[in-house]
Amino acid sequence: MSQFVSGNAMHGPNLTAAGKNKVCVPTEERNKTFRKLLKLSANTTCFDCPASRPTWASVTYGVFLCLDCSASHRRMGVHITFVRSTDLDEWTSEQLCAMTMGGNGKARAYFKKHGVQDMHTKTEKKYNSKAAKGFKAFLADTVASANPSSVVGESVVMDDSANLVAETSSVPTADDKSSLAPGFTDLTVSGPSAPAASDPAPAKPKLKLASSLSGASKLQVPTKSKLVTLGGGS
Repeated sequence: MSQFVSGNAMHGPNLTAAGKNKVCVPTEERNKTFRKLLKLSANTTCFDCPASRPTWASVTYGVFLCLDCSASHRRMGVHITFVRSTDLDEWTSEQLCAMTMGGNGKARAYFKKHGVQDMHTKTEKKYNSKAAKGFKAFLADTVASANPSSVVGESVVMDDSANLVAETSSVPTADDKSSLAPGFTDLTVSGPSAPAASDPAPAKPKLKLASSLSGASKLQVPTKSKLVTLGGGS
């Protein structure tokens, strides 16, 4: 007997729209996640062509696609790319995590770095490349090591740059000693401190060259009581 639970189109006791024994997230959570992701500049155009406002996605690569390019992905088969609609299909937290940890900007940077310079090349050639296989494995490992529920629920979306790894932490500054990790020592090197105002530096004796009457040079050194002339001719 079929029933419907928020986020789960049930087709039996164990089968949902996401697959056997898979639980879909509530529809509102799906919509909220995609609203944030699709606002990112890199995700506003299709990953495979210049079309704007993509509404489809490849879960396998974590990229957003237009309708026409999603059809090309479907023809390649789910063993290469698994395609879902961002507003028509139900999604699991793992699938949303892949989209959050991936993204068009991150995938595009990876593909270009690994030899795919023309992002609008033939779909079959692009997704049979070493770059595609590498990014597919990279994203799968990233999602496997993450907590999908916490990643999807984060208020800060993780991809709006070309970096391959999500930037979620900041490096403590030299002045921020409270943020140093336990077991680390503050290695900030301080310059020599200026002498205190009450401890003036000792005055250096002033040396003067004075001409002697015979034409030779004499060195005059001041003392506390008089000026003493050293050397000189007769």
